[in-house]
Amino acid sequence: MIGYLTDCFFLDEKKVKGIFKRDKDNRIILKRNIALLIKEIQKRYILFIILTFIIFVLSLYYVLCFNYVYPKTQIEWIKASILIFIIMQILSVLKCLCESIFRFLSFRYQSEKLYKISKFFE
Repeated sequence: MIGYLTDCFFLDEKKVKGIFKRDKDNRIILKRNIALLIKEIQKRYILFIILTFIIFVLSLYYVLCFNYVYPKTQIEWIKASILIFIIMQILSVLKCLCESIFRFLSFRYQSEKLYKISKFFE
């Protein structure tokens, strides 16, 4: 879901390369296409900021309502949030460590299979 949203709001590198490849001979057309691309990027960023703000406001409203209905659980909710954040950080570090170990071993032993296993962690 998040990957789909980022693909909608942010430009693909292939599109920019396509403009440069297609219009590399004619500078006037290239400048015009780059100007149009910049306008499109600005529109997408503004829409992304608006959508992010809306999601933030709805999330804040949900949390405030939850804390109003269950006032005794605020401290537990904060503790659980911090614990989940720490666990997510530890898991991301372990993922990077496993990927690095498999890449190092694949280069050391010149094994393509280990390299393919390391790409699994990306």
